[in-house]
Amino acid sequence: MYKKILVGYDSSEGAKLALVDAIELAQSLHAELCALWVRGSLPHYPETVDEVEEEKEAATAFLQKITKEILAFSKQHAVDIQAESLSGHPAKTILSYAEKGGYDLIVLGNRGHSELWGRFLGHTADKISENAHCSVLIVRR
Repeated sequence: MYKKILVGYDSSEGAKLALVDAIELAQSLHAELCALWVRGSLPHYPETVDEVEEEKEAATAFLQKITKEILAFSKQHAVDIQAESLSGHPAKTILSYAEKGGYDLIVLGNRGHSELWGRFLGHTADKISENAHCSVLIVRR
């Protein structure tokens, strides 16, 4: 059925639930599993040069946190999880990565860190489910 599973992971509660479901699917189907965090773009019009450096440092620290979490899930469930990070628009980047990587399932939480903005602008999960080349599983809380 599914041989390659991609999880959109941002350390939110929804993403953690999605990762657990993806782990269970990967184990039962003997599928490859990858967790992808997409970092938003740096400020387009920073007020200072230091603002860009602060954003880079914060992103690096957050990536380290996410990588540790994914490693902990990997050890806890005895499954290999590839951890990746890219910059860009979350929905577009996940869709592009999934298509280029030949993933046949994308697993997402229904809400990430952008709950408030998602209500107004549309959630990443909505955009991905509407435009994905493959099946999409949206895990609800």
